[in-house]
Amino acid sequence: MADRFMFYPFRFGAQGVALTNDADRHLRDKIEAVLFTSPGERVNNPDFGVGLNKALFETLDDLTISAMEFRISNGLDRDLGSEINVEEVTLTADPNNGSLVLQLTFSRVTDLQPRNLEIQL
Repeated sequence: MADRFMFYPFRFGAQGVALTNDADRHLRDKIEAVLFTSPGERVNNPDFGVGLNKALFETLDDLTISAMEFRISNGLDRDLGSEINVEEVTLTADPNNGSLVLQLTFSRVTDLQPRNLEIQL
């Protein structure tokens, strides 16, 4: 029988709890939860999260981008270190267009296959 995973964050579907057979989708959901949850937002785990959504209101200079890259790498290692190995975190800013692109290179601990995730803010 194939592995089944609950959607993360938790939600209900037509037949009760929403499930997926896609392990990569499940892992992506968990990564996004870490990226967009602000520290202190979870009562029982106040250190969880990176708070990337706050980056939308910060200046996009080299020092801020480097600090955000460090915060992302550190947060993913802390919160998902038993599931993924973070290889590279790159933020590319275009202040003229007001865009910020996160490129994440990582591998799952179980198979060590390289994976990429790109999120545009």
